[in-house]
Amino acid sequence: MRDKVINWLQNGANAQDGLHLMKQSGASQLTLRLIQSNPAGNKRFMVDYLIKKYEIKNEYSVFCEPEISFRRKSKSFREEFPFLNESNCPVELEALASRKFNKYHAYVDLHKKLRNCTSLGECADVSRSLIESYIENRTIWNELNYYNVHKSLFGKHPIFQEFARRKQLLSLPVKELVLRQQKIENNIWRIKSELKKGNKPHLDVERKERLVGYESELEEVKRLLE
Repeated sequence: MRDKVINWLQNGANAQDGLHLMKQSGASQLTLRLIQSNPAGNKRFMVDYLIKKYEIKNEYSVFCEPEISFRRKSKSFREEFPFLNESNCPVELEALASRKFNKYHAYVDLHKKLRNCTSLGECADVSRSLIESYIENRTIWNELNYYNVHKSLFGKHPIFQEFARRKQLLSLPVKELVLRQQKIENNIWRIKSELKKGNKPHLDVERKERLVGYESELEEVKRLLE
């Protein structure tokens, strides 16, 4: 297997061939899913991973650079979604735009961290977080792009429920706010328990978003009760 990897490196480290070698090397399913989404863009990671796994000299790092295709200069975020500059922009979309920046930076940082994994377990954990950040980033983009095209809300992201609950809180009397606080705390406990079990990882992205929403709502309820 080591000879195959060296031969692959010496012949330019084709991305698709690298993916095949990653499968043969026993890379985790999460790692393979990540690479399959963009083999050319993940070529550096495949080279680093295989060099480290088979203890090959770093003289082959020259082949780490990802394959680059011609692209026209991309628009800036505000140019892509000009409605964010308008005074009547829905507050939910403004909040999502802010979250998108955070998720993008998390995705970049995790991608760098993935290259430095020292074990399959660590690689699996980082890959899972990376995929979650990617999914959340795409979910937010779907909301922004839908509004950009249709000038109406898509409304599938959990943040819309979060904002609706906040508006409802402002009309509640103190007694109902106290009951609401207890219900939110129970919801937070339940979601954390579900995440801890880890038996349905495909629901973790949605659960974490709901958790963020409930924790934010709890802070709002506590503020109103002060």
